[in-house]
Amino acid sequence: MSVLGIIFSYSERENLRELTQKRTLSALPIAGKYRIIDFAISNYVNNGIYDISVITRDNYHSLMDHLGQGKEWDLVRKRGGLRVLTPYARSEGAGGGIYKGTVDALASHLSSIRRSMADLVILTDASVLYSMDYQKLIERHLETGADITAVYSRQLNGYHTVPAGLPVFKMDENERIFDLTVNTDDTIEQDVPWGLGCYVIQKTLLETVIADSVAAKRYDFKKDIIKRLAPRLKIMGCEHRNLLLEISSVSGYMKANMNFLKPEFRMEFFKTPVYTKIKDSVPTQYGQNCKVINSIISDECRIEGTVENSVISRGVRIGKNTVVKDCIIMQHTEIHDNCMLHNVIIDKDVIIRDHQQLSGHAAYPIIIEKASII
Repeated sequence: MSVLGIIFSYSERENLRELTQKRTLSALPIAGKYRIIDFAISNYVNNGIYDISVITRDNYHSLMDHLGQGKEWDLVRKRGGLRVLTPYARSEGAGGGIYKGTVDALASHLSSIRRSMADLVILTDASVLYSMDYQKLIERHLETGADITAVYSRQLNGYHTVPAGLPVFKMDENERIFDLTVNTDDTIEQDVPWGLGCYVIQKTLLETVIADSVAAKRYDFKKDIIKRLAPRLKIMGCEHRNLLLEISSVSGYMKANMNFLKPEFRMEFFKTPVYTKIKDSVPTQYGQNCKVINSIISDECRIEGTVENSVISRGVRIGKNTVVKDCIIMQHTEIHDNCMLHNVIIDKDVIIRDHQQLSGHAAYPIIIEKASII
């Protein structure tokens, strides 16, 4: 059975401050040399799904540069392959804004969906990272005779509550979903079935529910399709029991990167290959007096100071007597000598001059914008 994979490259509930002012969520660097989108696309490819559409909303130029034609994911194909679907320009008189919701985003690209030869569609949200066997998910969808299958989880890997904006499903003993609530204030505690934003649906049914929802001016997939149609359609849940990472806030992004320093997370997320854009970089140089403790160091770096519990992207220079602890440092940043950085996220192409001290909190780290000089 052929499958079309659709990835929403953005999240309507994200609050990543300066990090997404000039890029979309899925273009954010993570775990050193990767981007968030790499995990979603690699998950499809590892499951033999080579017909993939990425729906963008805004600030997608960095994402398009990263994806190119999809060569690194073996998606340069005559049939299927990778499609990056950019929004159509609309004037304020035509409704204003880019999309009114996820249903409107799908409706804007309905012609592309119809051209696909797929029988099934898997919709995924870029803000939740996981490694999943989609073939087993499809098997369950077919065995249960579901109209829609929604993936859920009951664990949050250290978070205290379900993040705001995520749906919490109400199910019977057979995992049939009959209602949902959308968490709005970060107060719903763990051990409830919350949705990962991953759905399996017949392509013809998806086309129908999109057209009906738009005609009725209903634009939210969770509320206007899953919740509203639950009494009429057979919507089944499928539990994801493995580790996952949820990224919709600065603290969530920080925690996700720090989790990659843990062996159990690295084993889970890299048990199948994760592909990314190839860059022919030179190896990292380590100075004679440098010290690196429990950190990810990418290629082309020069480390002369101390790095502890940090994630360092390509081409970063860390000077002598400088201490970087619990930080995320993005590409081609220069941190000069005798600096002290703690709980800081530094975007690309930043220069930190000598003798600077920056200290944030794990729940509210300092963010240095792209191309800044401190």
